[in-house]
Amino acid sequence: MGKKQRDCVTCGAPVGYLDRQHCCLCRRRMKEQAAKETCQSCGKDRVLQADTGRCILCSRVCEQCGHPVRTAGNHLCRDCRRKAERLAVQQPCPRCGRPGHLREETGWCGSCSRPRQQKQPPRVCRECGQLRRHAGLGLCSTCWQRHPSSPFICGEHLRDRLTGPPGWLDDFVAHVAARHCVARACSFITDLGWLLQDEHSNSPQALLDRSRRPGRSMGTFARTLEDFFTLRGLALPTDQAERLAAGRRKRRVDAVPEPLRPAVAAFDASRMRAQDRARRAGTRPRSDLILEAALATLRDLAVFLVDQCGKNDWALIDIHDIEAFLNTCRGLASAG
Repeated sequence: MGKKQRDCVTCGAPVGYLDRQHCCLCRRRMKEQAAKETCQSCGKDRVLQADTGRCILCSRVCEQCGHPVRTAGNHLCRDCRRKAERLAVQQPCPRCGRPGHLREETGWCGSCSRPRQQKQPPRVCRECGQLRRHAGLGLCSTCWQRHPSSPFICGEHLRDRLTGPPGWLDDFVAHVAARHCVARACSFITDLGWLLQDEHSNSPQALLDRSRRPGRSMGTFARTLEDFFTLRGLALPTDQAERLAAGRRKRRVDAVPEPLRPAVAAFDASRMRAQDRARRAGTRPRSDLILEAALATLRDLAVFLVDQCGKNDWALIDIHDIEAFLNTCRGLASAG
């Protein structure tokens, strides 16, 4: 360096050139910093590689799993190298054909070399007296499944699995054990366990609503729950009977020919309003059987008017059409 011209604006060291503001060390540091960029992997300022767009440390990754590799000469990380070394010394097992470490005493892999657990010898069942495989309590599998204590054992296991078992659980186990066979009682207790262990409410009414199956039948399990909860006053009865009656009425209304159907539907709605009004008033409402019988008669009359009389409006019928329909019904009844 020549004679000092000025001080470095960064570090204050002498600068020996007229056209420079920084010393040699600061200029070198600035050039190195200008060549660096932020690495997208580690977030540090580094010289990025042209092929990867990351720094030299982040560019060395494992060829199999993509984890960082510390040593420059390795192409695999530590875990992949150890896995490759283990696989290199494995050989195919003559018995199962899978690769493994063969044992010297057997010539097989570890799984094939282990002794198999021997089955217990058959014993005489204390219930049926036959020589069979033992299942538990000195009973064979058939007698064990029919043992009266199985539902109570299943209920105890369910109580142990639940964090907060309901107080009526023991009563429900006794209820199903007294009214159903052992297999069905255990099945009901298992189904109840699935309902109690989900994320929904465990109140009796909520359990009863979730146990119902979609369709015309609510299921045996739901009916058993309904009988148990309603008998003890824990839940209200379901509207299954009302749903079935509504479905029967709808099928009868849908069977009416299209031109005559709106009037029959309006007639059904008015009869349902009258039934509800009679219930609220405390009088004797018409039963579902009577309402369905009336709809069935209207359905048959509408089909007769369209097919036999060719009339598509209720206003066109007269007394002669009604008499012809009644005569047809009498003829069918006498023939039957």
